[in-house]
Amino acid sequence: MKFLKVFLLVLVFIMAFSVLAACGGGEPEVTESADNDTVTTDAPATEPPVIMAEVEDGAVYSFKTEDYFSISGATFGTVDGEKVQVRGYREDLDQLWYLLLQEDGTYKIKNATSGLYLTVRLASKNEGSALVLASDNTKHAQNWAIIKKDNGVVIKNAVTEGYVKIKEPDTASDAVQTLVEDSAAIWLFKKELDKDTALPSILRLQGDNMAPASCPEIFKYNGVYYNINMTGGMKIKTSTDLVNWSSHTTVFSTKPAWIKKELGYDSIWAPGYYMVGDTLRIYYCASSSGSRNSLIGMVECKTPSGAFIDKGMVIRSTDSTPYNCIDPNIFTDDDGTVYLVWGSYAEGIYMRKLNAETGLLDESDTTLHRLADAPDGMEAPYLIKKDGYYYLFVAMGNMSKHENYHWAVGRSESIFGPYVDKKGRPMLEGYTSPLTEYKPGVQAVAHAQPFLDDDGQWYLVSEMWMDRSDPNKKIQLHISTMVWNDAGWPVTALSTDLLDELEGKK
Repeated sequence: MKFLKVFLLVLVFIMAFSVLAACGGGEPEVTESADNDTVTTDAPATEPPVIMAEVEDGAVYSFKTEDYFSISGATFGTVDGEKVQVRGYREDLDQLWYLLLQEDGTYKIKNATSGLYLTVRLASKNEGSALVLASDNTKHAQNWAIIKKDNGVVIKNAVTEGYVKIKEPDTASDAVQTLVEDSAAIWLFKKELDKDTALPSILRLQGDNMAPASCPEIFKYNGVYYNINMTGGMKIKTSTDLVNWSSHTTVFSTKPAWIKKELGYDSIWAPGYYMVGDTLRIYYCASSSGSRNSLIGMVECKTPSGAFIDKGMVIRSTDSTPYNCIDPNIFTDDDGTVYLVWGSYAEGIYMRKLNAETGLLDESDTTLHRLADAPDGMEAPYLIKKDGYYYLFVAMGNMSKHENYHWAVGRSESIFGPYVDKKGRPMLEGYTSPLTEYKPGVQAVAHAQPFLDDDGQWYLVSEMWMDRSDPNKKIQLHISTMVWNDAGWPVTALSTDLLDELEGKK
């Protein structure tokens, strides 16, 4: 009997120890090593906690790799649903992102330039699925977690549980989804700008915004935006929101016969609406490529819908004049004095006083003011006044030499100059400060208009091509917002280095 009691006691002890071990109870086993250091045998491993990066809701961030690659859009926000690519950081700055906190603790990652969201296409859960930039909808997976990893972060989709990966590491290639965390790209994650920072952005236009769209300008009349361009006798389109456009009317269904009689041809270029007093006028030019045999004419109308009354020629140039009468711009100064500004290559940009009542040249003041010039080409002047400065915008370079063509600016405290760039160098010697450069999908934004809306927002209005070298790509209207830095210089979404220009470093 005594033996049986001992046996049962031992059996109970063994069973209790087994249960305790199975439940993970008790203290970890501690032994001593040969050199008397204490060695601890750890408890069974558990899944490490997910540590989220610190993110300020609504602020602007950048993601770049140690190799200086960054995620961006394939066509700079031009196309909804475009592929996400990886390029050199700061080469194409649609690489800044608003991080917007969602109710579930994840973030939507919104492109600061295009307003499109980083998504996994069609919410696919497959390895290698494409990442796209798309509008805010439920078609694609758009919610992301920003998770600390090594010396940076990984970006994980909350729906597909996939991570952002560079398809071909160490190269400029597509960004895709990977389901394997160890294959995810490690991003250096940095807050660049506060949430309230005004950034320039591109409007993704809808409707009739394609060709014809050459040399466009915008005018607002009774709450409606009117876009006039040179093609087909000066086509006019309308919009109520600057995004959705539709065809409206044409200034010249038949071009005035006097233009061809005067020049030998009647190719109309570069028109624009201008209010002078209570009169609505359209100034336009006629020429042929590479010729100074050019003129500027004028049309008057009561409304942008017509009737359009041609008032004939304002000014003419020939091969013997120093200037070329192309690209008219009308500027009204604070005292009501009206000026005609024009110029295309030749010897640069010129200005003369107009008679405000007739819209024609003021014969009592024939002073010819030369404002700017450049040996490699300067055209399409546009003059505005803001905060005590006169700003002269011009197109620089040669339109046929693709990447060379860009928009630029200089300024002066006097309407008559001297106009200088950001470094104080004179525009009469060809110096300007660039405002645009070729971006993927947004090219040749140069012959442009700075447009001020009623709410104080400035816009860049221009023609553009998705690919200037492709003859099958149509010219189209481009509109993007424009902001001003603390030094008083304009900054566009197509700037060479957006962050430095916002900070006034360039």
